[in-house]
Amino acid sequence: MRQPGEARPSGPDAHARRAFRTPGKCRRQDTPTAGRRTHPLWSIANNDPAADYPAALLALGATIVTNKREISADKFFKGLFETALKDGEIITAVSFTAPAKAAYEKFRNPASRYAIVGVFVTKGKDGVRAAVTGAGDDGVFRSKEIEAALAKNFAASALDGVKVPAKNLMSDIHASADYRANLIAVMAKRAVAAAG
Repeated sequence: MRQPGEARPSGPDAHARRAFRTPGKCRRQDTPTAGRRTHPLWSIANNDPAADYPAALLALGATIVTNKREISADKFFKGLFETALKDGEIITAVSFTAPAKAAYEKFRNPASRYAIVGVFVTKGKDGVRAAVTGAGDDGVFRSKEIEAALAKNFAASALDGVKVPAKNLMSDIHASADYRANLIAVMAKRAVAAAG
């Protein structure tokens, strides 16, 4: 951990560490209702529909390493609170190649701070990826509309007029599916601007 006044690390490895720390700053999160600390690997294994880490892994094209095998993030997240983990499997590590650009932005629930909508965007040697959390009926997903627009031009302005369909998005007391669809585009613009 960096001490106050200490220079920020630089180089490709430092960029990868910063990219992964972006959601929730990769620190253990307090869980007031449970009265315990939650580790990032638990957040990944749990696949909570509003968790930050699943979006990071999906956007980064990460590999989830267990005590038995390696699983790509694209095949790992199966639905709300569902993953490809089998009985007796434990996540031991996560690996990914640092992208050239990456950022995460979320619209927080004012009471709990979880993501009503969170968008993690990356641009790397394999192209552009955009993962959305907090909005999908089946949990975290990649937005084809955002990715297609950013593949042409990785700039916030490329998302002007992009419409994300409300079909298959959650509606609840916090936000309708239409509102979440609009928030996906707004958070994606902010993430792209933050990625530079």
